[in-house]
Amino acid sequence: MKINNKNFQDWTEEDLKVLLHNDAYRENNFIDYKVDFAPFKCEDKNKKKEKQAEFRSDVCSLANADGGYIFYGIGEDAGMAGALVGIVLSNPDRFELDRRNELQAIRPVMPEVEFTFVRLNNEKHVVILHIQRGLYKPYITEEPEGDFHFYIRHGNKKQAMSYTEMQNAFLNAAMLAEDIKSFRKARLNDYKEETAHPFALVHLIPATFKNQSDALSMYDLARNRKLIFESLFNGMVRDRPVPNVDGVYFPNFKYEEYDDEHLQIFNNGTVELRMNLYVYGTNKNDSHLKIERWLNTLEFWEELQKLLDDTAEMYKKLNRAVPMYVCVSIYGCKGLWNDEMDRFGMNAPTKVDRNEIVCAPIEIRNILDDEQLARGKEDSIRMTKYALGIRK
Repeated sequence: MKINNKNFQDWTEEDLKVLLHNDAYRENNFIDYKVDFAPFKCEDKNKKKEKQAEFRSDVCSLANADGGYIFYGIGEDAGMAGALVGIVLSNPDRFELDRRNELQAIRPVMPEVEFTFVRLNNEKHVVILHIQRGLYKPYITEEPEGDFHFYIRHGNKKQAMSYTEMQNAFLNAAMLAEDIKSFRKARLNDYKEETAHPFALVHLIPATFKNQSDALSMYDLARNRKLIFESLFNGMVRDRPVPNVDGVYFPNFKYEEYDDEHLQIFNNGTVELRMNLYVYGTNKNDSHLKIERWLNTLEFWEELQKLLDDTAEMYKKLNRAVPMYVCVSIYGCKGLWNDEMDRFGMNAPTKVDRNEIVCAPIEIRNILDDEQLARGKEDSIRMTKYALGIRK
């Protein structure tokens, strides 16, 4: 949702005034106004726990629907924003930390929630929570212990989920994992048929990749210079984008000797990189090692990190903060050796034990979050090394 063409992190008091008495911003599936933060008003411990449980269920109800915004510090009148009241906060950072700690009680995991604080002229704050549509629906609260509740937002109200809604939510979560698995398998099989050299296949798959409504024409974006791929993926792109049924790809018409990488950008937002893995030989006269073929993955780790950085930059230009799954598959490396030292600095090579390696997806909850992106790169490299038998 944008106000005055601004994202919610950039809203000011003047922007929030647009909401007041405006039927276009009436409470609905995505918007909820609360004049205060109820747990602040409870001195009784039991009452406070009840209000904290209500806060969690409000968040769950939006995550179990299509996401949305909760405004704390805005009064409402018949569903429309009535006044910018604000709440007293001495330390907004502490407020956010406490709320995130409270949300940890949600199962199976805490939904993706962003906070922003708009300071008013009366020195109070309007606190806005942006709850993303949940990936792991249905979300559940256990209030009190042993008493489980599934809530969903319908219109301007929170209500218990029906059996059918819960069933569909569980099925959709399972389908996402299966869809990603099927997509990876099909793409890997395509490359196996045409590539004789050992290679790595990396997919960066958004959680929305099966939603047709989220698809974009990548070729139109490139043609209109809204996405300049040769700048975004500098070094991986050596020619102009060519459209195909999936989106765009980048052939190496002029430099076939550089055809060690192949980049495909899908209209559904998926980014695919196929990269040949370099294999070199050792001195056959070395009677101690008797190793002839080694796998060099140093360049691959660099390209994997760069691909993630470049994809994050693309999504920033698309203004899409989505969860992303980093999926690495490797083919044709069985029997190749990894150059490795043990903890004493002695040569201790390991051998790849299978020909086809399909690593488990690494999730990045928000591709635009620098900390999550850095952690995703680190986890992806570590798990791929483990899959190859590299211990460090």
